[in-house]
Amino acid sequence: MTRPRLSICMGTYNRACLLRETLAHLSDVCSDDVEIVISDNASPDNTQEVIGSFAKCFRHFRTVRQATNQGPALNFAAAMSLARGKYLYPFSDDDQIHMTGLQKAISIMEERPKIVAVYGRYEEWQRSTGQTVPNKPARPRMDFAQGSHLDIINKFSFLWFPVCRTDIFQRFSTFNKSSVGTWEVVGSFLRCGDISVIPDFFYKHADTEPRAEYKLTEGSEHDAIRADFESFFGRMGQPYPPESLAVWLHNRATPYYMLGARFGQAKHDLLTARHFFLRSRACGVATKEQIESWEKEAMLGMLAERILQRVELIPEIDTVVFEASPRLTALRQRFAAIAPKYSSMEMSEEAFRQHGLRSNQLLITVNFKSFESGAAADVAPTLALTDLVETCRLTDQPLEL
Repeated sequence: MTRPRLSICMGTYNRACLLRETLAHLSDVCSDDVEIVISDNASPDNTQEVIGSFAKCFRHFRTVRQATNQGPALNFAAAMSLARGKYLYPFSDDDQIHMTGLQKAISIMEERPKIVAVYGRYEEWQRSTGQTVPNKPARPRMDFAQGSHLDIINKFSFLWFPVCRTDIFQRFSTFNKSSVGTWEVVGSFLRCGDISVIPDFFYKHADTEPRAEYKLTEGSEHDAIRADFESFFGRMGQPYPPESLAVWLHNRATPYYMLGARFGQAKHDLLTARHFFLRSRACGVATKEQIESWEKEAMLGMLAERILQRVELIPEIDTVVFEASPRLTALRQRFAAIAPKYSSMEMSEEAFRQHGLRSNQLLITVNFKSFESGAAADVAPTLALTDLVETCRLTDQPLEL
């Protein structure tokens, strides 16, 4: 059989419906010299049925099903290890490909065989509306000669997977289960040949929930980003003195904190967003104005999350009782919106005196163990608005609650 010109390699897990859409689109845009390679990470849904239904839609089609879940990185690597095309392109099972961009990359490598990988851009794609936004502004094509590691890493903050020569990737790729970023892969390519970065789009990146970017809300992901940079430099030796490298890593890694804040908000986890805003503030990535504005906007949501955190730690609690105060009305409504499985109610000071608090209830007052009148509310468990606010603060600016 004739060798494919290009292998499009996908890892997939438990997303049969999305995989069906992706394969349908690929069957429309791929020519007979394109191979589709899929590694199924032991999906429990009907992924195998979907894969089987497309087997005859492509001239070149290879699949493997893992016996057990290998994790996303190794599953992705498995697909790329099976590629038989002259060139390969790593691809996500929920995105949409731009074949013209891939063809442009291949033509560049055909014209200049010393180029072993070509990087392009992608578009952020809102699947529900079809709206797309470029991930970064277009730049003219830039070529980087073999060994020009410092030139490329100081020119670009981020390079995703390229169209590349299959033999080079399969022989020299460092991609493994601990891989997070791609800079170490970039370094491997530059040890073997030249790299080109072009303004053409390679794919549309879908906003599928849960977003892959939600990993940026985990502290370990930021450690891994830094580790990717360090691995890139470590393979070179020690291109910068330790003190200079520390400054370089600070300047390159800390902007990701704002992405952690952005995607914390996107997943409705405001306390995690707060964590990354605090780190951004300490590192000078976010301005004082940004921090103060966000604190005012997000305070009510953070307070509701704090209450939910406490309630979830006490199994017997199923009802949250709020002191009947105008200062707590909005908070009670916000809590009810994010915690529908818990009951919430208002209780006046008089009703508290008459009925007390049951064992399944948590009391929220304005002040610590007291009502606004100053009368004691010395029961447990109790939380106070003034205390909760302090646990959510980012600044000392005046706040109206």
